[in-house]
Formats: sequence, structure tokens, C-alpha cells
Amino acid sequence: MAKDVKKISLNVSYEEKPTEQISLIGFLFLCNGRLLQQQPVREDLLEFDLTQPDPAGTDPGKPAAGTGPGRPTAGKDLGNPEAGIDPGKSPAAGAPTNAAGTAPRPINSQDLRLFIAPATDKNIQNVQSLDELEQYKPYEPILQTNADGNFSILPIPGLLSKFWPFCSCRVTGKVSKWFSVDNTWEDRPVCKARVHICDIDAILYWIYKIPDYIIAKIPELILNPQEVIKFPIPIPDPPPFSINSFAAPSPEKKSLFRTTSVEEQQMDIAASLPELSIDIRQTLASGNLNRIRETIAANYTLFHPWLCLWPYYWPWFYRRRELAVVYTDANGRFDTLVSYWCTGDKPDIYIWVEYLINGVWTTVYEPPIPCYTFWDYACGTNINIHVTDPRVPGNCCCDCGIPGEAVWIRAVGGASTAHINQQNLLQPPPGQSVNYNRIGLTDAAAIYDPWFLPTTPGDFKRPFGGFPTFVVGFGTDMPNAGMYYYRWSYKKVANASLTAVSDSYKALLPVGGSVQKGYEFTYLDSHGVTQWAPNSVKLGPFTVGSNDNLYIIPPEYPFMAPFNAPETDPQWNEQTYRNLSITFDSTDLRDAAMAKGDGLYAFKLEVFDQAGNLLTNVPKTTFKIPDYNSSGYSVNAPDILLDSPTLTTANGYNMLMRIDNSGCEAKIYTVKVNGVSASSDCCGFVAYRPGEVDAVLDLSFKAAHPNNFAVFGFSVERGACGDVPIADANGMVIDSANGYIRNNSSIYDKPFTPSQLLESCYSAGAGKAAFAEILSVAAMATDGSYRLAGKDQGDIAAFALEP
Repeated sequence: MAKDVKKISLNVSYEEKPTEQISLIGFLFLCNGRLLQQQPVREDLLEFDLTQPDPAGTDPGKPAAGTGPGRPTAGKDLGNPEAGIDPGKSPAAGAPTNAAGTAPRPINSQDLRLFIAPATDKNIQNVQSLDELEQYKPYEPILQTNADGNFSILPIPGLLSKFWPFCSCRVTGKVSKWFSVDNTWEDRPVCKARVHICDIDAILYWIYKIPDYIIAKIPELILNPQEVIKFPIPIPDPPPFSINSFAAPSPEKKSLFRTTSVEEQQMDIAASLPELSIDIRQTLASGNLNRIRETIAANYTLFHPWLCLWPYYWPWFYRRRELAVVYTDANGRFDTLVSYWCTGDKPDIYIWVEYLINGVWTTVYEPPIPCYTFWDYACGTNINIHVTDPRVPGNCCCDCGIPGEAVWIRAVGGASTAHINQQNLLQPPPGQSVNYNRIGLTDAAAIYDPWFLPTTPGDFKRPFGGFPTFVVGFGTDMPNAGMYYYRWSYKKVANASLTAVSDSYKALLPVGGSVQKGYEFTYLDSHGVTQWAPNSVKLGPFTVGSNDNLYIIPPEYPFMAPFNAPETDPQWNEQTYRNLSITFDSTDLRDAAMAKGDGLYAFKLEVFDQAGNLLTNVPKTTFKIPDYNSSGYSVNAPDILLDSPTLTTANGYNMLMRIDNSGCEAKIYTVKVNGVSASSDCCGFVAYRPGEVDAVLDLSFKAAHPNNFAVFGFSVERGACGDVPIADANGMVIDSANGYIRNNSSIYDKPFTPSQLLESCYSAGAGKAAFAEILSVAAMATDGSYRLAGKDQGDIAAFALEP
């Protein structure tokens, strides 16, 4: 047994020599998992020198404070590819790396763990821990010493080395997302998404590393499947498929009474799974863990549908190894060559996707591995990924800069400014009769709209609320000395009931106190590989001259004046032609007395020169809005959207928007029998034939909103029979609907005969049935993209009818 080991020299050989040469690398750890050194194998010789300290002076496995391996350092020049690189991460070739960072101390050979792995993937040089090394399928020999203190190891076993050769495979595909544009659905590409391409390791390599207690549970899960695990939103789309048309899915209505037994659920689940042979079933039921392991490995593909139901077991049975990280282009495409373990079959490709949201790379697509892996992927075939995360934009565009000094006020969030009504317009909701003024409302759809809130072009029905964002495109000739800054201001025009109020324009303040415009840039990491990183610049607010709350009109690219971003290839997160000019808190809007509240507001956009002087009499053609029928095209803003317009000029852009942040109210009331609230006992039964005569049964509920900007959906279900259509209703809370009469307190009431509610259960006045009442009241307000679902209310009630 060697003590105080200084140097180790080992001959490396194979039990079965590979057909092609494989470059190898060795890792030396202490038994506590602390990395001592990594060294390449040169001419079948692996050597470690433990006498030299590590120049990094860091704790193994942890980058130096404030840095990450190969990443820019906060507070340094991010434009310099060398800035912030951990100097201890990649020492000069051949230099030993003692990760202790201190003078060597005596080392006992029995305290050492040696690993040898293929070095074909250069990312292995980043390994700092045993967990990180595991994915490279390392060989761990036992260090043996002879009487002279020389070290030796046994040859690399053929069972392991057969996994080490690498093959190349072309992986290509597209990332896209469905968007509602001009009230139609478009499948748009997602550009600048970060796509992680992974290979799922062959289970043969690590099946014997799965603990016995996990293996022992698998037969019961496969032979007696009992439940399907529901996955959280956003649910990913299935593997590649063709879509010829797309429509928003109709919501599934689930009866509160329609339940199934455990036995029925088990039968339904089992019926949807592949058939297992008698031999497999017998082996799984044998209780022999070794035979069960071998059966799982031999029928790995067959068991994917079962394992897909149980997320708890995924880490044990599915190990992914990252092959490449690529970025989608302006068409949402990605295309790269990857290396994978050549084990006699094709790679099993799994993909997950990130997107830069608010300067942070955020996972937007990471579906279950067993259900969404492209098993035995045919290299070069397209992989189509549809993301559903609502935060991912679909504004990829090639050479889409706006020429000249144009100012294109495009949208509030995702709602086109052309679809915000600017005139007094009295109309009732569809299917109802009470008129209300549509001024300042939009006809746009929103994320989280319920099924009973349909949208139709021209049906301006919903106000704005929450945190709207004004999306403005600026021309490529800006900023310049003559047009350099912009400013948003607002004033209250009318209260929530549209009674006019007196007010003057005030500065519109951004959420967070400033407007930052983010961009990405590239740099070379410590291995010479191109990476991406985020940064941002401040657009405002600034005080210039006598005017405050001014914001810089951003140039077409970050490297242009006035920002002159120094990094390599900087690109805006949101292009200047679709710039997020300001996001504001609509609950903080105030009137002349500085009181907050809902109502009709005017929002004005003005432009200033470089000296901070307000520009007036600007050519009218400067201000654009989207075409009503196609938001990808611009038109000159009409006079109704301009400030102080003349025949040829205007002082700015001015837009009316109804703001409403009020909440809903929902309440279901007790069933009435002949006009009197039923006093059912604790058993919940209501007698519908007092005195042997069928009574009049009234169902009533309250669906309310302070300013009537809400819709409701009310449904009645009878036992397992399902819906009672005659008792259902939906509409805007401003008026009666489907026979339910609304009073001034927004309480809805409708009379029924017992036979109308009981239907087939009536049995000539002798029948009985249980009922459920379900009420949902949804706020209509939107921030331009999302409906303010947090303002919703609902209620559920139940009753039973008997003679």
C-alpha cells in the first residue's frame, strides 16, 4: 500500500481494442469526491503529478466567486471574450491541476479513485465532480501497487469500451408557436430560442445501478397500472405531425357526478397500453430482481408508455446527455451535427427549449422524456417543436426595419391599436339587448379567455387593465439630432360611468421606475466555443433641458449610437421595429385630484429633439398604426388618433383606452319552491310536489361586476345524466340571458317545472334526482395579451329533488 503518493504512472490498455482510436482522459479524485487532477492519456500512458499546487486556488467543483466556467464576469467588460473567464478552468496543456489550491499534503493510495473516459466530447474538460463525470460512461479501475510501489490497473473491459466510440448525426428541426393574429390562428416561428439537443443513454449501461427497491416496484406498476399522471401547464405538443388547420380547442366539460371506480380506471388505462407477452408477464411476476432487470433492459422501448405515467421513476430509468446547444434562426430553424455513442443503434434524441425572458434564460419546453423522445432518431429528419408558453413572442422577422423617421404605434401588448375603438358606439352584446358604450374598448382575444367569452372583429367589448405595454416601432433613421426622444403621458377623460372629468396630462411612469432594453451578444468561452449572454441599456426616463420623463429612441442595433454596445454581435431582444416602449401599472393611473380609479383615459405619445425640445407640427405621415385587417401592414394614423391634427401635421399620437381593474362577484342562491326559498334538511332534498301538485322551481344566482365588464357561464348537471341545457345560460353581466331575468342587483332568476329539470328522471311525478349548479364569472379586461383572470369569481351548489 503506497502512502504519500507523489506521482502515478499507468499503462492503459483494452480487453478488446476498438476498431478506431479513441482519445482518453483520466480523472483522479479523493474518496470524498474532491477532484485532484485530470490528465490526457498519451501513447497509452496516463500520468498524474500531485506535487504541484493548483494555480486557481479554488474549491473543486465551485467556480471562483462571481464567475462561472467560461462565462463573463459581472461588472467586467462583457464585450471582451476573455473577460471574466475563470483562469483556473483551463490550464496550459499538460499542466497538472491540483484543485486544492494549497501545498500538497500526504495522500494515501487507498484514498484515491481513478476514472478513465473517452475525451471525444471536449465538454468533458469542464467536469468537476463525480456526478458530472457519470454521463461520460467512465471506467473506474482499482489502483494496484507492487512491492516497489509502482501502480497498475486492469485493462478497460470490452463491455464498457464498446459504448465509447462516437458517431455523427445531423439533427434539424423548427421551433414554432400558435398565435392569434387578427382573429385568425398562425403558426409562427420562434427565433433566438436556445435548443438543447440530448441523447438518452442506453439503459444497458446503467440498469444495474438502479437500486433494488426501485426495480422491485416496477412489476406492480406495469402489471396493475392504476392512474395517469397529469402534466402541468404548459403541456407540450406531441412529436412531429402535420397541421392543415387550427382552431382553439373547445373546453371539456366534466360532470361532477360522472365518476369511475378504481377498477374501471385500471381497465381503461390497461386497455390503452401495449400488450405484453406471457413470458414478460411471468418474469415480472417472478420476484427475481435480476431477471426483472434483464427484462426491462431487453424490452426498454416497450415499457415507455408505462413509465410515462410515473414521473417519480424517470430519473432512475432515463438519463439524458447533452449533445449540443443551438439557437434558432429567423425562421425558427435549427440544424447541427452532433456526436453520440455508437452502440449499434441510432441516437435517441430528446429536446428541451429555453427562451430569454426578462434577461433570464427560462425553460419554455421540457416535456416528459419517455413520452417525447425521438427513439432511434433517423438522422436528418425534421423535429418540429411547438411551444405553448404564453411569454414566448412570435415576432421573428428578416430585414424588417422601418425606413425613415416613422413612428408606428403597433399594439397594446398583443392587441392591435387599430382594434381599439375611439368613438362613442352604443351596441348590445351578441344575443342580449342592453346597449353599452364601446368607446376605448378592444375586440382582441386574450390568453385565458373562457369558452363563454368569444371574440369577433368589430365587437369591441373589453377594457384594459393590469400592466399594459405600448409596442412602438421606430424608423431606422432614428435617433438623430432632430428626433431623439419620446415620451408617454396620460389624462383621465371620464370616470367608470363615462361621466366627463377635468384633467391635464401627466407623465406615464414605467413599472420598476425605468425602461431597460435588453440585448444578447456572443463571446468565446474558455474552450473557444461561441456562447450567448444578456445585457441591457437604459432608454429612460431622463431629464433633458426643461423636459423630464424622456426616453431615448433606440437605434436599429445596439452597437449603434448612442449606446455603442462594445460586445460581439449584439442583437436586441425586441427589434426596434417592434419596441416595448413602456409598461405601466394601470391601477396607479390618477385623475386631477390624484385619486386612482377605473375610467376612460387618453394616452399621448410625443417626440423630442436631442436637446430635449418638444417637436410640434410633425408631419402627420410620421405616425402609423396597423392596418385593421392585417396588422403586419401599416397605415397612416387617422386624425382621431392624432394630437392637434392639421391638414398635414400633428403634435403627436393620442389614443383613448377604457381602464378597468375591478373584480367580479358570483353567488348561487337556494332553490325556490313556489317563490319561497326551499328549507331542505341536512340531507339536501327539496320537495317539488307540495300538496301533490307540481311546484314552480326557481333557480337564481348573482353574476356581477361594478362596471359590467364581465361574462358569466352557468350550467346545471343532473346526476350522471349530464347537462340540463334548458337551465344553462351565459352572456355579459349587463343583461338577461337564456330566460334568466336580471334585476338591478345583477341577480338572475328563471322558473322551471319539475319535469323540465328532472326530464327522464321525472317518472310521472314520482322520480327524484341530484343536481349540481356551477357558476363562473370572468373579468373581460386584458393587458393586451392576458385576460385579468385573477379578478374572476365562481360558485358551486348542489340540491336534490324529490316528490
